Amino acid sequence: MAKPRNDGGKPAKRPDLLARIAANQSEGRRAVAAVLRNVRSIYLKTDNDDTLAAEIEFILDSISLELGQGAEVRPAAAANRGGRILIVTGEAGAGKSRALASTFLGRPEFEGFGIEGEPCPLLSIVAPSPFTLKALGNEAVRKMGYRGRREIREGEVWPMARLMMRELGIRVLHIDEAQHGDQLADPNAVRNVENTLKRVLQDVDWPIWLILSGLPELAKFCQHDRSVNRRIRHVKFESLRFPDHVNAVRGTVATIMEGCPGLALGGLLTDEFVGRLLHASLNQFGILVEFVQDAIGECLVDGKTALVVDHFADVYTSRTGQVEERLNPFKAGDWHTIDVAAALYDEPPGQPGQSATRRQLKPPHRTGGNG
Repeated sequence: MAKPRNDGGKPAKRPDLLARIAANQSEGRRAVAAVLRNVRSIYLKTDNDDTLAAEIEFILDSISLELGQGAEVRPAAAANRGGRILIVTGEAGAGKSRALASTFLGRPEFEGFGIEGEPCPLLSIVAPSPFTLKALGNEAVRKMGYRGRREIREGEVWPMARLMMRELGIRVLHIDEAQHGDQLADPNAVRNVENTLKRVLQDVDWPIWLILSGLPELAKFCQHDRSVNRRIRHVKFESLRFPDHVNAVRGTVATIMEGCPGLALGGLLTDEFVGRLLHASLNQFGILVEFVQDAIGECLVDGKTALVVDHFADVYTSRTGQVEERLNPFKAGDWHTIDVAAALYDEPPGQPGQSATRRQLKPPHRTGGNG
């Protein structure tokens, strides 16, 4: 492996990959990319957004109430109940992460969110896998600016994390993919995680409010600890259903298509096609949106002016590597019998109680490029 050059002790200049890509893109690739950026910039609101907005306002009001802001008399320390927990669950691909990010970005209270180096009272991290309490704590302090080369020991990292959150003015900690904690088979390790987060909530000097998002198994968090369980509120991202959501899916596709006005939709959105699309997406809103976006990309790469079923079938093939039409829900006659989960996931969802961390969507398998 080539080592970065360093002249006169100065830090080696990092390559600008984006500039290199732009310099070597053909006009056709550049045009397709411009349309897809526009398509992917469209945010599709659902009822979940309204629910999340209400729950975030509950958290903010709880912070104000507990910390005494706006009140004539600040509550005594004994009356301070500490932080609250919002748990957001849904199947993989339901759209939880993007909905939460959109909600965070839309709150003036969280100004600076998502901008490196900008102060923000909300810290958002992704739970590591494999999961350990030490790894989670180190991820938190790294996100807050710790640049040490060594991993901090478990007994030291969480006191450090609490201190850094106080110094940075962080009051809300969001942990995404929090179901990774389900990897812990030792009940003592599970209790250690719960107790550590409980201490974060109940820190007398600097209580933190928690937002945990992940797969449905996350709902088990602290279910046996009554002192914590009563602090929890829960938002569930439900799966889509056929035929209940047929019109909603039509509206979603139409809204996404507004990002590429030169592309025709025609009579594609029949009830049967919507059923196939829902089945291929495992009835998950986020996966469905990605299918439509990627199908538009296939259409543009092909140089076509109308979106057709074949483009969706090609997306399914690129995502799963499945080339047989009889196993493609957009092509097969008996599409409703196809086990899409086995094709989309590295490890298909198992029975309740199976480790949630094994349920990972496969990355797309691109079958070709554009020039």
